[in-house]
Amino acid sequence: MSSHPKHLLNLVDLPSAYVEALVRDARRVRAEFREKGPSNALKGRTAALFFEKPSLRTRVTFEVAMTQTGGSTVILDPQSISLGKRESVHDAAKSLSRWVDCIVARTFSQGLVEELAHYATVPVINALTDEEHPCQALAFGEMLLERLGKREDGTLHDGLHGTRAAFIGDGNNVANSLAALAGHCGMHFTLACPEGFEQPAGLIEKVEALCRASGGSYRQVRDPREAVRDADVIYTDVWVSMGEEGQAAEKTARFAGYQVNAGLLAAAPADCVVTHCLPAHPGEEITQEVMDSPRYRREDIGREMRNDEL
Repeated sequence: MSSHPKHLLNLVDLPSAYVEALVRDARRVRAEFREKGPSNALKGRTAALFFEKPSLRTRVTFEVAMTQTGGSTVILDPQSISLGKRESVHDAAKSLSRWVDCIVARTFSQGLVEELAHYATVPVINALTDEEHPCQALAFGEMLLERLGKREDGTLHDGLHGTRAAFIGDGNNVANSLAALAGHCGMHFTLACPEGFEQPAGLIEKVEALCRASGGSYRQVRDPREAVRDADVIYTDVWVSMGEEGQAAEKTARFAGYQVNAGLLAAAPADCVVTHCLPAHPGEEITQEVMDSPRYRREDIGREMRNDEL
């Protein structure tokens, strides 16, 4: 384990072999849970959860995962902790490292998570920032492996190479982590967004370098129909992220042509599926009709599915 990265702050800067191993391990752990139930793999271990932003799926699944593996969680109230204000990040990280085995942080600033990791002597996991959502991307990868099922010879798929993912909407934190996953795993990633809402140039440069090494590809287009033409999976997210409420009217107008609806699905292959990181705003980035259709797939971490449901 000493050769593995200690922290999970983003995906793009991790070794590709490590990212692929995380996805495979997630699938293995889920399979073992289905077969054997809860374990004691993390017995005696405690994770501290610090969430500046609202959360349902990420917070609950971290808590449930710790419980199902014999561990426990401590919830750090952001108003009481006031990280970086009431107490320095340095002091908080050093203190927490003496009491817990892991720090899970959902913050507005990517810099805050990175500062925590700099001073902490225990692993720090990014549970979403304005720039990244690595856990969401890993859950997406695990869901795709489930959908791929078994090879013709009966063995399990162990990679996502060649899978085509189209992200329709804002080049936001979720899109950033998904593009990184694609680059590591040899996937073909397409972002369809209006002008001015592209992903950061520095991230694109790193993702393209990963794609050259893995056999994947990255592209940006304006036309969502072009993006989904050969897609295996369509991904979308809210147009207005947490903290951007003041831009709601402008962004809703700019993204009006980027809704995932029946018309867009008609331009995609018949076996293409749709997913959303949730929470969704039906009637905006996606229609309720699509979310209620057989082509819609949840990727919530820890959700139990049979292969015939995928």
